[in-house]
Amino acid sequence: MNAEILAVGSELLTPSKTDTNSLWLTSQLNILGVEVVAKSIIGDDRQRLSEAVRAASSRSRFVFITGGLGPTEDDVTRDAVAIALDRGQDFRQELLDQVAARFRRINRPMADINRRQAMLIEGAEAMENDRGTAPGQWIQAENSQIVLLPGPPREMRAMFELQCLPRLLKLLPEAAIRTRLYRVAGMGESDLDALIAPVYTQYENPVTTILAAPGDVQIHLRARCQTAEEAETLLAELGSRIEALLGIRIYSADGASLEEVVGRLLISRSETI
Repeated sequence: MNAEILAVGSELLTPSKTDTNSLWLTSQLNILGVEVVAKSIIGDDRQRLSEAVRAASSRSRFVFITGGLGPTEDDVTRDAVAIALDRGQDFRQELLDQVAARFRRINRPMADINRRQAMLIEGAEAMENDRGTAPGQWIQAENSQIVLLPGPPREMRAMFELQCLPRLLKLLPEAAIRTRLYRVAGMGESDLDALIAPVYTQYENPVTTILAAPGDVQIHLRARCQTAEEAETLLAELGSRIEALLGIRIYSADGASLEEVVGRLLISRSETI
């Protein structure tokens, strides 16, 4: 299967801004067996972007579009994709509620202009953005799947990992994919990455993704092999090296939340809080 990536934003056409999203997406798709056959950077132009979407969706199985999902007039991705597919857009109150909740969490007022982020292209599935305000969209087109992702790398990576990956796996050829999730406390995302990057960058498989979450930092490992045993072996090798570096900073090696870990300890000791 093949894919194309369209990075949207006039700022990406200047010498001061680099498109890192396409590089990261390519690495993730390659480990899944999806070949990225083309990448393009498109400025904030509805017509030009709609033409690029129409062309890409006619020749590639997947089209990933990053950026242009914000609330301002130059955030053109939703409109351009709707034009390319000749579809309308519907206002969804539940999406606006999600956007409003995000603003409340960061203690900021939501402007009326943010209502634009609650517009969903006809036939699309909304993808929640728990790192920002811009929902993503997953669209079944005539010959392809079109995926709309936010532009900020932190938001885009989290949405791919949490929202896109489960959908992708249902569509890809059968393979043994195994994952491991570490939760780390007492370190920021940047410090954590600086410590373990010299190790995980030695591996193309498993793929490592670091995500900051409320209260901790998560390390997601994902291995794809012909057999489950091979995948588990790769995870164990990389995992043991990460564990050696982080030690007691890892409070969960199986994805359990801090509340779950504390609960287990209390039960094992017959104690309560």
